[in-house]
Amino acid sequence: MYFESSKNNNSPIICNVPHSGTLIPAEYESDFILQEDDLEQEILYMADNYTDELYKELLNISSYVQSTVSRILVDIERFEDEEDEPMSKVGMSAFYTMTSEGELLRTITDERRIELEKIYKNYHDTFTDLVTVALSNYDTAIIVDCHSFASIPRIYESDKDGDRPDICIGVDEYHTPKELVERLQTNFGELGYSVKVNSPFAGSIVPALYYQKDIRVISVMIEVNRKLYIDELTFQKSKNFSEVSRAISRAVIKSLNEFIK
Repeated sequence: MYFESSKNNNSPIICNVPHSGTLIPAEYESDFILQEDDLEQEILYMADNYTDELYKELLNISSYVQSTVSRILVDIERFEDEEDEPMSKVGMSAFYTMTSEGELLRTITDERRIELEKIYKNYHDTFTDLVTVALSNYDTAIIVDCHSFASIPRIYESDKDGDRPDICIGVDEYHTPKELVERLQTNFGELGYSVKVNSPFAGSIVPALYYQKDIRVISVMIEVNRKLYIDELTFQKSKNFSEVSRAISRAVIKSLNEFIK
């Protein structure tokens, strides 16, 4: 299975966790030209490390869909059409062909692309179904797009500002209410975290079926600076990982509850 999902009919919240996965299924390993150690390093370097655990308390009360494969195999968060995806310029569209250093990662045959597109489509179909169920049950669906980011800007990133916050809140002009953003800013701020909106990353995912079409679908992206919870050189959890995980999830849950009420 290339992703996991869970439906919670008792909540209008749907979490999307697209980049925590680190698996390259055996049938795809030969596609990559990197040596085994280099490939493993690239997988860890590109992952939103441990976000499936970082947001655990939030996931426990929500519906969710979570990729189990590495984003270098299929990046669920990208636009499928390369013409619509800005990162295609650096070989990082939905199906990566270049590494984080700009070196060749793999070539993709037409046959292989069809297989990868199926993984991508199945994930998005499941995501869309969860949103549809929430709309049916609650007349609203609240998407939380769960991510993390490197403390130092990377070569391929467009935002090179080194003054990175602890928390980045990604918003969409159509799908993200200002009241929700304000509550997140307040609750994260009360924990002592620095917060920026749409910096260093902007926007938040919405299934194509509803994007810019249904105001009942609410979406907000939460990006956590990895320096808060891992050693960015070894990719090992920091000693305070559990504490940070609880703080992040509870701040989001508190903000959502305040917003819903």
